[in-house]
Amino acid sequence: MKPGRILFHREFRGQTGGHGKVWNYFNHALALGFDARVHLADGSLADESNPWMRVPDRIDAVWDPVHAVVLFVGGLDWRAVPAGLEDTMPVVNLVQHVRHADPALPLRQFLRRRATRICVSHPVADAILATGEVNGDVVVVPAALDIVPAVAAGQGLRRGIFIDALKAPALGAALAARMADAGMQATVSDARMPRARYLEALAAADIAVLLPNPTEGFYLPALEAMALGCAVVTPPCVGSDEYARHGRNCLMPVPEPEALLQALLQLHDPRLREELRAHGQHTAGRFTLEAERAAFARVLQGLSG
Repeated sequence: MKPGRILFHREFRGQTGGHGKVWNYFNHALALGFDARVHLADGSLADESNPWMRVPDRIDAVWDPVHAVVLFVGGLDWRAVPAGLEDTMPVVNLVQHVRHADPALPLRQFLRRRATRICVSHPVADAILATGEVNGDVVVVPAALDIVPAVAAGQGLRRGIFIDALKAPALGAALAARMADAGMQATVSDARMPRARYLEALAAADIAVLLPNPTEGFYLPALEAMALGCAVVTPPCVGSDEYARHGRNCLMPVPEPEALLQALLQLHDPRLREELRAHGQHTAGRFTLEAERAAFARVLQGLSG
């Protein structure tokens, strides 16, 4: 396909990992020579949390999908695509969660609309293909890391335990209480942090405990913690099979306070911490934006139009 306008659509109500990954693909499109544009739905935030505010000249005030050469949609963006338009132009659909296969959710109905679907992990692809309703090709492109270079380069003295409890605040609080009983302390985060501050917190921690939703389609925070040199403790989720290996690059206890505490007690062993840290950084090195961009380029080359 010859480079032309790729139109994105976002309803930006706050910073999320999902928006961050779409932002990555927006930048991939630009780097590949396409005229990437985004339309922000009414009510979208226009503050510094919205990365598209950095490229105001690429924000289209009017949603005009007819004049694009490719539409790029994710999640509920399909609601903005006129019925049948996908039969006249290529659509790339980024699928980031197994919940797209859930018949109780509106996401499921969109599987029947024609598109080339990029899934962020093999479990996500398996989940939607198992419905028998997918219309179009399915390609797996494992989610890439996007670590601020200054954060990665500025790692210094590490101390303490950081617990990301955004997706499981009750579990995070229960773990912190069990740790206190055992004479251990941790910094617990159960609210969304600005991206740079979150990465800085990981980079400063010796041990990171990441608590995903069990049905996460990939769960980048655990991989980010590996990239930033933490010894990682994270319960398994659907998408963590892409990168997490218990006892090699992380510890993966069941999501219960006592099991998590026992994993942390294992990490009193400095040799185990260093082994997990080294293997985790090696693993993270495979999930680069360059590899993700090359895979996206192959997807675009395979589109008709």
